[in-house]
Amino acid sequence: MKVLARVETQAAHAARLLGDASPAVRELVMGTLRWQLTLDSLLERHLRQPMAALDALVRSALRVGLYEARRMRTPAPVAVAEAVRLTKAAVPRAAGLVNAVLRRAVTESWPDVTDAAVPLSVRYSHPAWLLERWLALFGEQATVAALAADQEVAPLYLLASVSHLDELAAAGCSVRPHPVVTGIVTVSAGTGVAVAALQAGRAYAIDPTAAAVARLLPEVDGLTVDLAAAPGGKSLVLASERPQRRVLAADRHLGRAVLMSRNFRLVAPAPVAAVADAAAPPLRPRSCGAVLVDAPCSGTGTLRRHPEIRWRLRAGDLYSLSAVQRRMAAAAAELVAPGGFLLYATCSLEPEENADVVAALSLEAVPVAARLPSGLGRVELSSGGVAIPPGAAGDGFTVHLLRRGA
Repeated sequence: MKVLARVETQAAHAARLLGDASPAVRELVMGTLRWQLTLDSLLERHLRQPMAALDALVRSALRVGLYEARRMRTPAPVAVAEAVRLTKAAVPRAAGLVNAVLRRAVTESWPDVTDAAVPLSVRYSHPAWLLERWLALFGEQATVAALAADQEVAPLYLLASVSHLDELAAAGCSVRPHPVVTGIVTVSAGTGVAVAALQAGRAYAIDPTAAAVARLLPEVDGLTVDLAAAPGGKSLVLASERPQRRVLAADRHLGRAVLMSRNFRLVAPAPVAAVADAAAPPLRPRSCGAVLVDAPCSGTGTLRRHPEIRWRLRAGDLYSLSAVQRRMAAAAAELVAPGGFLLYATCSLEPEENADVVAALSLEAVPVAARLPSGLGRVELSSGGVAIPPGAAGDGFTVHLLRRGA
């Protein structure tokens, strides 16, 4: 309950707050965040005021109690009693309200995702403004598939080329090849073993779509630079699968650069980790054969991993984010040598952070849709790039490959 209140009122990241929380607590918190709008729609039928008028801890207690009763295996009376107990400890005066509202709300029917009479935003618990954008960009079928994917728990994926899979198997961890993206394995049993290996630097976790995006960068002569690179997953993909490539991975935060250097111990020859600002990289203009920018973004392609994003992001935020991204993209483009390539990507699906950014660059767009794995969903953009909506195969991304003429 307190974690959810902090996420809502302090813009905290749920995954960081959960830390070593048990799987049950993690499901309760992340599931409540994923289904927040749906939960609120059911709860407000039994409230005299909107949810927004309540204390943040009371809102959290109501949401947690209803989620536990309706989406987990906890019997409804037990879930209600636990929510009331937590409320008594945190906001005693609201215990009666929580008890009365939850006892009625747990009897409500959960919305059927196929029921067109219920707003799509309520059926899939996404803000209406974001749904309207996705429907216009991708159409109904691709949008609904993305919404459904956002409501599922993301599996743990490992980069096979740098993870010590024999050690994991010997310790009781089972993996299976990813059905769409080669070189990626899904942890199917023994998650604790895999997490311990990640912490010990014996494995590396990466989203399959992120790996597929990194592979779009052609192999050319000269230095490959990965800007805003931390934690270094794309550089690891490039270095482990193309060992002859010289890779420099930069991030402006020292701590993140140190983290990258630790991750790079998984591969030889390792990329070089450096501290540098992607908006002002300390490299000569037109000196790099290939440049990769996975720019910081709104993260709308990662809502299954970070469900709180959907509740705090506003459409106006996209313009402030794009200003930073434009500076990074422009600086990266200056580094590209004649005949070289710039791969600009974000884990956002929004045009302001993608097509609108690369439109200002004096580089030629190179089509990439056909170079993606065949089972990965995609929407080809008029800008020459590709949007990859989130799906069963991985997170959502938008990617543009650009080339400087020889």
